[in-house]
Amino acid sequence: MALRSPIYLDTETLLSQAEYYDIDVPRQADIVEKTVRKRSGGGKAGISSFGVDASMGTDVEYQSAYSLEPKEKATVSKVIDSLIGSAAAVKVDPDGNTVLGKDDLVEVEGITRITAASLAGKMFFIFRRLMETAEGDLGSIFDFDISDARVAEQLKQVYLRNELLPIPVLLELAGSRLPQKVYVNVGPDHFLDEASANRVEGELRVLGSVSRLIPDGDDGYLSAEEWLLHGWEHMMRRKLMPSVGDVVESVVNQLQLELPAEDVRAYIAGPAIVVDAIALY
Repeated sequence: MALRSPIYLDTETLLSQAEYYDIDVPRQADIVEKTVRKRSGGGKAGISSFGVDASMGTDVEYQSAYSLEPKEKATVSKVIDSLIGSAAAVKVDPDGNTVLGKDDLVEVEGITRITAASLAGKMFFIFRRLMETAEGDLGSIFDFDISDARVAEQLKQVYLRNELLPIPVLLELAGSRLPQKVYVNVGPDHFLDEASANRVEGELRVLGSVSRLIPDGDDGYLSAEEWLLHGWEHMMRRKLMPSVGDVVESVVNQLQLELPAEDVRAYIAGPAIVVDAIALY
């Protein structure tokens, strides 16, 4: 197996899966090295009438200690290899014949893109920041003028300075072998190095657990409020969700985004699955 270079990694969940499947994880090792050197002498030392050859010297023990830490990429790659191989815990490249259940571990490969729900979710997060100073009733909290200095500064912070917001991102993953649509829920707290939410679009492999199975038919849908209104109070969600689809449509149009007509706006339509990401690489 190749060495993986994750851009996103939920280490705690990955190691918890390793512990559950009894997989040995490389740990930090404290190394103590001991060496023995002979201290040489010279000449003879007189003791009574006998001469002792001091050139034989004495043994001196030297000791050094250091810590050897496993490298993250190697550790992650070994754990994933074990989950896929010896533990057979991961369903790799699943297709229409693969039986999927809630909490199943899967590795799915495809082309990812951020959905309209998450693009609008950024905007709603900005609205929530501005709510404390907003005037009027709750029904008008989305009626902000984008030319307003406060709103413009928030938009610059998020869209121009690429601020990583403390909200989850919903990706659609296309090109897998599964017959249903695949969506990936990416939390905000586990991006590595310089990686951020702007790097989650493209050709990626996703290791994660199935969190939602959305059936086909009239009842086959899931509200996208988790990504649209993340962090909003429960009653506020209930009040805003009936009209949130129109707001998302407005945001998409204002930003002049060319998104698929069936893209996620207010809800996810089945048949589909949602995978909670553990690692993206």
